[in-house]
Amino acid sequence: MAGLLAATALSRHFKRVTLVERDVLPDNAALRRSVPQSAHAHGLLASGYRVMDEYFPGMMDELEALGAPRGDVVGDFLWFQYGRWKLRHQSGLRGIAVSRPCLEAAVRRRVKGLPNVRFLEGASALKPVFNASANRVTGLLVRQMDKDSKQVLEADLVVDASGRGSQSPKWLEEWGFGPPETISVKVNVGYATRVFQRRPGDLFNSIGAIVAGTPPAETRYAAILAAEDSRWVITLIGMLGDYPPLEEKAWTSFAASLPAPVVHDLIVSAQPLTEIVGYRFSANQRRLYDRMKRFPEGYLVTGDAVCSFNPIYGQGMSVAAIEARALDDCLVTGIADLAKRFYSRARKIVDIPWLIATGEDLRSPEVEGPRPPGSWLVNQYLDRVHAAASDDVTVCRKFFDVLNLLAPPRSLMSPPLAWRVLARRPPDGHGCPWLRGCARER
Repeated sequence: MAGLLAATALSRHFKRVTLVERDVLPDNAALRRSVPQSAHAHGLLASGYRVMDEYFPGMMDELEALGAPRGDVVGDFLWFQYGRWKLRHQSGLRGIAVSRPCLEAAVRRRVKGLPNVRFLEGASALKPVFNASANRVTGLLVRQMDKDSKQVLEADLVVDASGRGSQSPKWLEEWGFGPPETISVKVNVGYATRVFQRRPGDLFNSIGAIVAGTPPAETRYAAILAAEDSRWVITLIGMLGDYPPLEEKAWTSFAASLPAPVVHDLIVSAQPLTEIVGYRFSANQRRLYDRMKRFPEGYLVTGDAVCSFNPIYGQGMSVAAIEARALDDCLVTGIADLAKRFYSRARKIVDIPWLIATGEDLRSPEVEGPRPPGSWLVNQYLDRVHAAASDDVTVCRKFFDVLNLLAPPRSLMSPPLAWRVLARRPPDGHGCPWLRGCARER
């Protein structure tokens, strides 16, 4: 997704864009071996939705016609966090519930339709070509999978969107720039997903739900996502090695252990359409390219190759989209000194989701990583924010502005909002009266 979105941004500024892809890409939505996480529930935040809607006019209508429901990310989606349901209301934040393969296929069709973009499929990107005397990357060495010969694609700019396994740190060190500083926060997350038939009226007429345990005591989560063709994608999640099983009976028992019964209730009442599949993720990982003193001209790194987040927060696709928009803006003034300008923007983009993801993860003492000074006090305040968001529409809307990467976390501590949070008694029960009976006391 990062590569497709970056190619879209580049197509606005270059005569020719070549997207090198090791897979032979399917024409329609399909699981791909190179994207092992694609079978599981994926969230597209309101921020990512806005960028894609701008870049690909009419695409959301196309997805909706396939049965992917659009709606309000608060009013039409259910959120159980910190022992309470968030207040269900129309927030004005638009979103769509769709499977990852279907969304990717729709984006890919749009990018393939751009007249100055070509796809080189079934090709391995071996290494960028670096000209030491010019201090710049001048192309990319590639090899077609079905051929022994190699070829160099000459380029004014090479963008690495190869994901968290990116070899850019190694290449930069070989070229004399040194590797970027890397931060890792280990979470050892496991996913186990099954797809079910979706029926009218399921899940309180919503398009999905997040049910999250309260850290550090609870390590289990679930995501329910409506998808095209009247399906539910149900993903069970365990942190810190508490992996959900792949055997049906044990998987269903795992769902029953969640802090609200809605996931289990849906699983035992809906018709399964697939087997259970798993996926594991070890650590949040951030490469600090913005701190490098020197960087080659004609080269950039983006998407998960810069920063990959704990997937339970659903940030990856939206961050890739926002970075593509930033790259688009940076290219308005050309490619001179592009890396410095882009990484300055990318740092600010990544700071917010990184703070959200690692801040939540580091609540668990088993998660290794430096705790910012005063984090315990911030966490206590955020506990009050979660409580207030169960019945205060102003607090709830501001919380979801932050969650959807539309506002910085510090906005939750603005004086007017802090007054609303602190000058009230935390609500009893689990908030959201229409759903109170769906929350189980632990």
